[in-house]
Amino acid sequence: MSRSFRRHGQSIRMQLAAGEVALLRSMRDGLRAVLEDGAPDDPVIARLFPTAVSDDPEADTELRRLLRDELLTARLAALDDLHELFEQGQESRGGLRVDLDAEQAVLVLGVFNDLRLAIGARVGVEHIEREQLPTDEATTQRLAVMDHLGWLQEQLLAVLDPPSVQVHLDGDGQERR
Repeated sequence: MSRSFRRHGQSIRMQLAAGEVALLRSMRDGLRAVLEDGAPDDPVIARLFPTAVSDDPEADTELRRLLRDELLTARLAALDDLHELFEQGQESRGGLRVDLDAEQAVLVLGVFNDLRLAIGARVGVEHIEREQLPTDEATTQRLAVMDHLGWLQEQLLAVLDPPSVQVHLDGDGQERR
């Protein structure tokens, strides 16, 4: 499998397959809908806006009151910015190529993280034993998407901060982590 992120001069080149772009657009739209309309007890909302002061419910409520709108606005803006990056990208090799500056790369990293957290919250990843899931189960597919997003994040981190991600080559020159 090829890498999706590489240094390209002063920028970071993101090369995504058409299917990845379609999936990311769909997930972006789904997360936007949850953020705009989600109930406080929605597992995705609870995961993206976790308890900040665990031993003082009043302080946590006050902190949420002060910060939630700002955090929500920032997450929605990041989803819009990802959409704009996709719109500005160029079709290339059956997919989409986007050259990112450092700030845009961090934005992509954050959106991918929010998408992963949302999937994990929706499937209850902390209660799943992966080895026991049948391969045709919808949860297995969601976990595969979550893992793919993690793989994309790891690639991007390796470009942004190479020492943070150890990449080793095996005897055949293939990446091994």
